[in-house]
Amino acid sequence: MTLNNKKSKFTTFLNWAGVAFSLFLCIQWPFWLIDGHLDTLYLKIATFIAAYGSFFGGLYWNIKNHYGWKTCKEIFRNR
Repeated sequence: MTLNNKKSKFTTFLNWAGVAFSLFLCIQWPFWLIDGHLDTLYLKIATFIAAYGSFFGGLYWNIKNHYGWKTCKEIFRNR
């Protein structure tokens, strides 16, 4: 059974745009903390998880989509 992992260029662009936006949020998060916008512990934890979780999750998703959902061992064995 084979999976067709071909995505349109627009979908690929949107996936990477989401990662870029998440990176922007990761860069801005410390400044929000310094400026005092995150005044409660709940806001600090929730925004940290949202910003960094979306960045690392999106990055992982795009890399795995690019390599066809292989394991790390399979990806680096063929190099």
